[in-house]
Amino acid sequence: MNFRKGDQVKFLNDVGQGVIVRFQDEKIVLVLNDDGFEVPVLMSELLKVEGDYVFNDNKKENSDNNVVSSNQQNNIVEEDDDLEEDGLNTDNKANVYFALVPKDQKDMASSDLDVYLINDSNFRILYSISKTENEFQSLFAYGNLEDNTKVILESIKREDLNDFEEINFQLIFFRKGNYYLLNPINKMWNVKPTRFFKQNTFIENDFFNENAFIYELTTEEINLADHISDSDIEKAIKEKEITEPKKQFKSSKSGENQEIEEVDLHIHELVDNHSDLSNTEMLDIQMSRFTTALDGGIIAGTRRMVFIHGIGNGRLKHEILKTLDRKYPKLRYQDASFKEYGYGATMVIIK
Repeated sequence: MNFRKGDQVKFLNDVGQGVIVRFQDEKIVLVLNDDGFEVPVLMSELLKVEGDYVFNDNKKENSDNNVVSSNQQNNIVEEDDDLEEDGLNTDNKANVYFALVPKDQKDMASSDLDVYLINDSNFRILYSISKTENEFQSLFAYGNLEDNTKVILESIKREDLNDFEEINFQLIFFRKGNYYLLNPINKMWNVKPTRFFKQNTFIENDFFNENAFIYELTTEEINLADHISDSDIEKAIKEKEITEPKKQFKSSKSGENQEIEEVDLHIHELVDNHSDLSNTEMLDIQMSRFTTALDGGIIAGTRRMVFIHGIGNGRLKHEILKTLDRKYPKLRYQDASFKEYGYGATMVIIK
């Protein structure tokens, strides 16, 4: 059976359905399921369903194959509800960046590239990214990105850069509780692929250990003074404290079931004395702790787990991501909050 991006499909060997978002290779496709996760599935294990996912916007139907269903959008917002703190958010700045990171740092001018979206703000964002092809827009990536995190959108071949004439970014900012509404971003970027064949295009930056090209999507600051006063903010906070008691979040060190569990993989947290251990032995201990903790979290019903691995030479993080891709293909992961953990932690989303 022939499939194309946007086809609605059912799983032959599992319960549920989804929509094809892209092709991993000639046998495997990535399917966005009803829970909002992209999962790799063999095409031989899929059954095509007639009809398209429909996004309901103010009761106006849009049958575009590449938009997310209204149920999926609701799942995204509901998932966010359990993780935000109550109170009034008065942030007036949101920084979002688009980044290209060469895979081969020794030959950046001809290397293939990893494409990232970076949310360096205290707002969650819904994003849609499309590219111009022969005067038409083609969907490149879309999803929900948490605050102070980054996500890899795709890995592209160097020669594929020539397919990008322009990229259009659409961003919507939100968070639970009271906050000042930021204007959505709708920005078109003229790519000019030739610039990426120069070594000095990729520079040191705050978001990666590697040199990268960083393009800022948000440059205008919202002036809250024109819209709300300090007395209004204080009054709103007091009223909210009276009507809604603050949620008490359990510590990640408690043994009870919880929303987020932290696991520190630094070797000094795992063994009393590691001075006599080789690098390989230390890595084996850390990876054993990682898989044991993750399996335990899955069984216990933990929604999200943050594994603190540090920056170092990147070997531990590389092994973690490789293990996730190989042994846990249905789990989604991304960098943990920059604000909470710096650049040395990975968050695994179980539910």
